[in-house]
Amino acid sequence: MNDFALHPRTDAGRKAVELAEQHASEVRARAAEHDRGGTFPYAAIDAMKASGFLTAGVPQEFGGGGVSSIYDLMVATNRLGRADGSLAIAVNMHFSVVLAVCRLLRGARERGDAAVALEEFLGALGSGFIAMANATESGTDVLHPMTEVTRVEGGWRVDGHKTFGTLSPVADIMIVPARMRRDDGTYANGTAIVFRGTPGQTILDNWDALGMRGSGSNDVVYENCVIPEEMFFEESDWGELDEGKLIIGTGANLGLLGAFVGIAEGARDYIVELLQKRTKQPTGRSLAERQGIQHGMAELELELNTCRAHLSWIGMHVDRVLVDRPVLSVSMDELHELMAVAQASKLVLQRAAITVVDKALQLSGGAGYLSANPLSRWYRDVRAGPFMQPLSANDAHGYIGRVALGQDPVVED
Repeated sequence: MNDFALHPRTDAGRKAVELAEQHASEVRARAAEHDRGGTFPYAAIDAMKASGFLTAGVPQEFGGGGVSSIYDLMVATNRLGRADGSLAIAVNMHFSVVLAVCRLLRGARERGDAAVALEEFLGALGSGFIAMANATESGTDVLHPMTEVTRVEGGWRVDGHKTFGTLSPVADIMIVPARMRRDDGTYANGTAIVFRGTPGQTILDNWDALGMRGSGSNDVVYENCVIPEEMFFEESDWGELDEGKLIIGTGANLGLLGAFVGIAEGARDYIVELLQKRTKQPTGRSLAERQGIQHGMAELELELNTCRAHLSWIGMHVDRVLVDRPVLSVSMDELHELMAVAQASKLVLQRAAITVVDKALQLSGGAGYLSANPLSRWYRDVRAGPFMQPLSANDAHGYIGRVALGQDPVVED
């Protein structure tokens, strides 16, 4: 039988996807338990560290698996998404940091700059350290962090309250977007690197959501949290969509999309098996033989084909721009163009994945509505897509339209 799912393109990517599939078979049975209890899958993360899966995107020179293709890492998260969407988005959080640091190192080396700190960071990631982006805050967006750093003796004081801290139960390193007040009263955007357990950092145990209940997306509070001076990096003006955020909005988002398509694929495979096995009176024939069921299944297949086609297409372009070309050859205009098409694909994929799971639930005839049924979990998990940053569905349309019309991509509402 033909396999129309997405597949990796490189040898290193194939090894990572094989590991992802092995881990998916192991975590599938525990996904419902973590969903019911809102608990984090510590055992699965330990297994992924032991197998080397979490270091897949780290270059081999730093002890990793050497997967440079963002597309291939996306396929790996896609396989995890079929089994457990919560775990897939948690793993993608770590992969996203690895992706960003690798690109920074490539750029530094192309310029001929010393990059000792980046090399040390990748060495830590290659040795098994887990990293997360601790970016989201209530009442603002990723371009305007309200978490603030203030210069103090010996370094910087970090103060703020972050939400949706996916992977927080196990992350060793938090990448914390923050603002810094300049002498002229304006603000700069930057990134604070905070190691787990730094005094003044409090990781709450408060994640309790409709879906993605096993992702460990707790709040993290920073109060008089002092970090060394070299652990804060000023990057741009407050509110500016700089190169780093564009990389996250394209490359890091690709893995998220892979996870949500994985959820849709899991729902599709489950409902096919259910419809082929279940029968209905008075004929006693399988549900799959009913014309109405066949029509609904065709609609589901149309949406899933849309998912796979869009994901393959945008994944190819992300690799072409962010991986195949030298970092310094890619202009900001090109990054905005890539971001715009990536955000457009993100909107299409989010809608289509939701529709696939919704159709599967409808075809289940009510069985999927029961809490014990995996369709119930997939139905809730897939709805996390539209508010995933950057950009949320509420913000993406304006950005896509402005780029298409040649206007300033960033306009404050």
